[in-house]
Amino acid sequence: MSSLLSTVGLNKVSLLKPAATALAASKLPLNTLKLNQVNLNQHCLFSNQTSLLEESKCKNGQCKKAAAKRLGKKKAPFDPSKIDYNNFEGYVHSVESMGSLEGPGNRFLLFVTGCPARCIYCENPDTWQHVNGTKMRVGDLVKRARNLKPYYEFSVGGGGVTCSGGDPLSQPEFVSSFFHAVKKDVGLHTCLETSGQGTQYAWDTVLPHTDLVLLCIKHPNAKKYKEITRTCELDRMMEFLKELEKRNIPWWCRYVVISGLTDNDQDLKELVDICNKSKTLERVDLLAYHTLGEHKWKELGLKYIMGSNLIPKKERLSEIAEYLKKNLTNKDVVVNSGVE
Repeated sequence: MSSLLSTVGLNKVSLLKPAATALAASKLPLNTLKLNQVNLNQHCLFSNQTSLLEESKCKNGQCKKAAAKRLGKKKAPFDPSKIDYNNFEGYVHSVESMGSLEGPGNRFLLFVTGCPARCIYCENPDTWQHVNGTKMRVGDLVKRARNLKPYYEFSVGGGGVTCSGGDPLSQPEFVSSFFHAVKKDVGLHTCLETSGQGTQYAWDTVLPHTDLVLLCIKHPNAKKYKEITRTCELDRMMEFLKELEKRNIPWWCRYVVISGLTDNDQDLKELVDICNKSKTLERVDLLAYHTLGEHKWKELGLKYIMGSNLIPKKERLSEIAEYLKKNLTNKDVVVNSGVE
């Protein structure tokens, strides 16, 4: 981690300090720290026994070996068509009726709770745990989307629904039920925004009902990917990308640009390499890093380690966009710099 901290000037605070240290640094009473009570002891993606705080102590790849065995297990996918899907419930963080940045056209946005990653710049750490969500029925959500169908259907680019989070793959049965319902009963386009982690079971459950994927590539380099997410692996995301290719599902790359952390020449070269290996990539969206979620970390008693001068300038975003356009093999791929 030291290389990342020194490279981009992040605050030199250990990401794996005991929970008591984080709590002591906060003036919030213990019983209000709903997130801290759970997430600092959450099992990492790679082990059923290792907590997030101890995850870095995994030796000789034992965590990863156990994970590979678990993630590779075959389990029949959940089929929403065989249940009363309208009454299926899931944990929801929030709902927006008219989004325009999460997929083509105007969109109904469903943000669910639950996420395996603990990204150091996470905008919504309050979505990490299901306990911070509100239980909602699929039928109630579909009714809201149906009422605004004309605004989605006739918008430029053709709209629909997008499920984000958190990470929707943490609630595969709920998300597949919601997608199945809006496709079958309303006839709307479905879009999944994810970091591409999770199990084969989750992929097999959600992807058959997904028309488009917004894949958030945290970093194209495996070491830096782990340093950013803390609990997830680039290799797993690459396996997810292969799954999209196998199913011929189109995807858009979402890439957060952080000065000194994700915008170095080698970073961009490796990003292009990932993109050029895919035949179903349609678009690359550059997202400028911001600090709008910093206050949530403080409210939850969590240490926000991101330093200063990490927000990229518009000129740099334009330069990166031009580099991508020049080096992407498929010239039909749209590159959005995020500069208005």
